[in-house]
Amino acid sequence: MKKLIVVILGIVFINHTNSAEVNSWECGKFEGASIVGSDGTYLGKLGPSWLTDSIFNSSSIHSSTWSYESIFNDNSSFGNSYSNTSVFNTSADDPPKIISKSGLVGYLSIGPDWHSDRFSPYDIKYTCDWD
Repeated sequence: MKKLIVVILGIVFINHTNSAEVNSWECGKFEGASIVGSDGTYLGKLGPSWLTDSIFNSSSIHSSTWSYESIFNDNSSFGNSYSNTSVFNTSADDPPKIISKSGLVGYLSIGPDWHSDRFSPYDIKYTCDWD
């Protein structure tokens, strides 16, 4: 019984530490990847702030607080805290996809932690030094 508890705790710990935390060596898989909403709306790219379509470029419509095509517009279905398609709703079932040239990388979402295919835009920005 004691061994079973140790095994279960080990599995839980491994799954928790493998959640969608971004490591610096993973930045290459995000750079240039497109962000696409569940309805097909193009929401910009992941990458350095100098990249024209980057969500981290303060001059891009994809980083604005007014554009429907921005995850930072809290009046849009991609940026509010209650929409099922929002990056900032931890319970969203259908957050925007991160798509690279090689295919689906994961989903842009602040949670929940147990989804290892969901990545926070803030975590990506600061880990990859794209501000």
